[in-house]
Order: sequence, then C-alpha cells, then structure tokens
Amino acid sequence: MDYPRLVLQRWDMGADRIADLKVYGPPPLKRMTEQLFAEDGVFGPDIKARVKHQGSIDVFEARGGVAPRKRPSPQVTEVRPGDVIEENGWKVTVGEASHVQPYLECYAYRLDAAEVSMCYSGDSGAVCRDIVKLAHGCDVLIHMNHFLSGTEPTQIYRAVCGNHIDTAEVARQAKVKTLVLTHMLEQIDQPGIRERIIKEITEIFDGDVIWGEDLMEIPIKGPALHRME
Repeated sequence: MDYPRLVLQRWDMGADRIADLKVYGPPPLKRMTEQLFAEDGVFGPDIKARVKHQGSIDVFEARGGVAPRKRPSPQVTEVRPGDVIEENGWKVTVGEASHVQPYLECYAYRLDAAEVSMCYSGDSGAVCRDIVKLAHGCDVLIHMNHFLSGTEPTQIYRAVCGNHIDTAEVARQAKVKTLVLTHMLEQIDQPGIRERIIKEITEIFDGDVIWGEDLMEIPIKGPALHRME
C-alpha cells in the first residue's frame, strides 16, 4: 500500500500548494491508479468526503488551500525497457530484471546525474544480462541478495531471486565500482554468514561491497575513512 499512501498524503497535506505527483512505472500502472483513486475506486469514498465535507474543506483551507478542492490526479506514465526519463539534470533509464515474467513486468532502473550514476536491480535473480548492460560502469549497483547461493529450493527460484554468487558476477561483468546488497532473508542476515558472503563476493568482484541496512546513507563515490580523533 505504499503507492496510495504516497499519492494521498502528498495530495492531502500539500493542499494544492504542490503539483500532483508524477508517477512512472510498468503496466498496469494506469489501471491500478484508476482503480485506486477514481470516483468508483478503492479510495473513492474517502476522497469524496475530503473534497465535499465542510469539515475537511476547513482543514484544507487551514493548510493554505483555496476551495473548491480538487481530487488527486497523479500524472501517470507507463514505461518499457529502454525508455529514458529526463528532468532537471538527471536521467533515469529503464531496464528489464529477471523475476516473475510473464505474470508481471519486472524492471530495473539506472539513475545518471552530473558525474555520478547508480543502478537498482529491483527484485532480480540469476546473472541477468539486461542488468549487466544497464548497470555498466555505474558508481553504485544496489542488487537483491535474497539468499545464500546453493540453498535455493529450485533453479527457478535462483533465476528470480538474487543470491550472493550471481550478484557478485553481475557486479563484476557490469564493472561497477560499489555493490550494495539489499533485500536479504533472515537466513543470511546473521553474524558470521554476513562476513562469509562478503568474503566470497570479493573473490569474484574487486570493487567495494556494502551490506545494506535500513536508513543507511551510501556514498556514491565509494566509502572513505573518517579521520581518527
């Protein structure tokens, strides 16, 4: 439910002082958006109350809005692999991940800005050639690292969920500078297992390796020692 919360909180708290959200993503994003926010959508009754009831309008005006209140209208663009979105000095390129196709469109994204670049695999497994190509030469690759290689229940599972040996090979072939591991199962997020995984990754990939954690800030140009004090 992250998507409706993002749209509705921006619309409600923004009180017409900020533009409707621009949203990019795979099909069926347009249909999903309509089914969530249209008058007969999931949030239709709630939105109607907020734009019609005087008590809600009073709150809207207290936040800086001017009646009549408009409904949320996110600006939706469905994207495909190879599409490029550019705005204000940055560029996002869409690529294909290796996950649960053909049931869902599964994408990875590359962000380029002034002299920096990063790629996010999304959910992806195996050594995905499309991600290798998309991430080529990136400063940072953030890649799904779901489980310990060799413990997969089936080869299909390995093809759709990242493991440390395949993830290391993607980073090596893409020639990225820093690999950030994310989306880990509790199976591997354990003392000793973390260190083993990093060690085995560095036997394949010679760049920096970071074990991603919640709220961590990742240096685009690689980790640096702080001054001893």
